[in-house]
Amino acid sequence: MKNKIYLITEYYHENQNTTGYLLGKLYKFLNTQSNIDLVLIAKKDGHCPQYDNAHYITSPQLNKRSLFKRFLYEVIISIKFFFEILKNVKKGSTVFTGTTPIFLLMIIFFTKKIKNFKWILLVHDVFPENLIAANVLRNKSYFYKFLKYFFDKIYASADQVVVIGHDMKELVHSKTRLNNIHVVQNWIDYEDIEVQEKSENKILKELNWHNTDVVVFQFFGNIGRVQGVDVICKAIQKMQYPHLAKFIFIGDGAYASALEEQINKLKLDNVCYWGALDQKEKSVGLNACDVALVTLTEGMLGLGVPSKSYFTMAADKPILAIMEEQAEVSTMVKQHNIGWTTPPGDIEALTKKLDDIAMNFHQYTLNSPRDILIQNYAEPIAMQKILKIINEFYDIGGK
Repeated sequence: MKNKIYLITEYYHENQNTTGYLLGKLYKFLNTQSNIDLVLIAKKDGHCPQYDNAHYITSPQLNKRSLFKRFLYEVIISIKFFFEILKNVKKGSTVFTGTTPIFLLMIIFFTKKIKNFKWILLVHDVFPENLIAANVLRNKSYFYKFLKYFFDKIYASADQVVVIGHDMKELVHSKTRLNNIHVVQNWIDYEDIEVQEKSENKILKELNWHNTDVVVFQFFGNIGRVQGVDVICKAIQKMQYPHLAKFIFIGDGAYASALEEQINKLKLDNVCYWGALDQKEKSVGLNACDVALVTLTEGMLGLGVPSKSYFTMAADKPILAIMEEQAEVSTMVKQHNIGWTTPPGDIEALTKKLDDIAMNFHQYTLNSPRDILIQNYAEPIAMQKILKIINEFYDIGGK
């Protein structure tokens, strides 16, 4: 008899965003397993394939720049998921979800009591602690304390928890006090990302940055409230050897307009905001550099793991991790010798590191990030870890 599993997710395809990429890979893998009867419940997207074994909900357009409009979006889409779950999920089955949209966690918490299903939770974000880091709430407020109490109960109600970093595991354990937490780093199919020579990159050619020994640093991805891109801009201004480095910012997000304004004020010919790229151009964007800047602001330890790290590794680019020393990506960079680390928010330390890399880049002996990804973090490795969790889950439940 096949095990009935419902994969419930806002995004489900690589054309959408990184969450869609990851959950889309998971859908395709689970859908090929002979012992799993998989059903997808997701938000409908006209730009993505519609699967036969799926139920879709419709939703309004998401506005990331307005907190109020984003809140309304989260409420509406979660209510629609609620009714879809009640309608389709069978009692005694297994539900597999991520952590977005945020109110989906509440919906699963309550529908689990009604439907008596088992819940495997994949944690990409830790609520409400991440709202403190984003300066949305204060940790001493009564509202935050209420949210933390409630969400701690929600996370603890999951039958199995999958986290994407060891620092996140410690944080989630402190919320739940449970021992059902498994580390599975973000999975990337390295064959999806092309490796390009700097001289052949389309973006760098347009900027005329492709045929030069000057080191190109790049920030690529979501330009949000917790990425600390303002610190990067301040460090650039303080560099002793700015003529040896160029900086390109690629992406979109809540802080993108402020970043563009900040760059325009700098009036530096070695700093460029490129804007957003279509998902299909991901390889071009990832290869538009010598060194990738991957950031997490102070206070984000355990709250998230930038997936761009693994995409960067697939493009075989070294990483400058601007984050706390114990963070998953910092630990990985040091353990495998695939780049450098510097603490978050420390402008002087970052300036010194940028100057050092710009002057000595070609003298460093680093391991190939792509090889490290293939050996330790590639998609097949992660999928087998998740399948083992599912199979052991059913073996235990069946006894």
